[in-house]
Amino acid sequence: MSELLKVRDLRVRYPVAGGIAAMLDRNRPSYVDVVHGVSLDIARGETLAVVGESGSGKTTLAMALCGLAPVLAGDVRFDGAAMSKARDQHLRPDRRRIALMFQDPVGSLSPRMTVRRLLSEPFRIYSELSQDPDRSVLELLSMVGLSSDFADRYPHQLSGGQARRVCLARALAQKPDLLIADEPTAGLDVSIQGEVLNLLSDLQQELGLGIMIITHNLNIVRHVAEQMAIMYLGRFVEQGLSELVFQHPRHPYTAALLAANPSTNFDVVPERIELTGEIPGLLQRPAGCEFHNRCPRVQPKCRASFPDRQSSNGKQGWNCFHPLP
Repeated sequence: MSELLKVRDLRVRYPVAGGIAAMLDRNRPSYVDVVHGVSLDIARGETLAVVGESGSGKTTLAMALCGLAPVLAGDVRFDGAAMSKARDQHLRPDRRRIALMFQDPVGSLSPRMTVRRLLSEPFRIYSELSQDPDRSVLELLSMVGLSSDFADRYPHQLSGGQARRVCLARALAQKPDLLIADEPTAGLDVSIQGEVLNLLSDLQQELGLGIMIITHNLNIVRHVAEQMAIMYLGRFVEQGLSELVFQHPRHPYTAALLAANPSTNFDVVPERIELTGEIPGLLQRPAGCEFHNRCPRVQPKCRASFPDRQSSNGKQGWNCFHPLP
């Protein structure tokens, strides 16, 4: 598979205090690093799953790759070409080739627009995409398993699964090479989750899409993603082939997430890793390894410096001074 997206040391920073607030509290940080030195690769036809707790920076990473969040530093290359960091360049052709399915499907659809108008909007912005927008809208609905009757419905007339399909159709309208799906199964019944995931898989095979899935649901990662990355406080602490990470997690945080994941295999009792303390806020990012205040394997060195990336045959990498054996 050929390389599609290559990201190196991506950083996203937001200001948190300024003007009078900064003058009144000089000890308060003036900015917060939401994404802090993330690197990843996605090939054509490949799926990468990004996993982590709420607030770890997963959605901000997705927004930055789509040009919807400010990039402070880092190198982002799409199909071998460098992508502009400027937010006002989000309508450039290279940005159009990356599509985003938002986390809240109904909330991302304008309640005043019909499905037909929502799906035809990309054709009005990018006139070269279709010479017959009405026909293209019906084709998109068919691609995602919806009949033409849905074209004249409003978002409040859609179920959660149907809204997901409309969001997917809208993303496909711009003919992307990479699809970023933010929590595509959140809030859906298990049967509907399976339908959405099967649809994504079928479209990936048909269109050759690269896919990045952001999810809390570890049960789906192993089955839909060849690669996975574990995110904690804006960093990837472990990433690699999904099968290797599930079978042999090396970072204690990864092992704790996997052990806490519900399983129907009652014959296998996972080894529990007890985490202590609370998740620190980004405004009080700990020195050294950010996980040290919760880690059962913490040593003095962990509190002083952040560990370099270690790797196993180039197929699995982790940032930990004292990884699991």
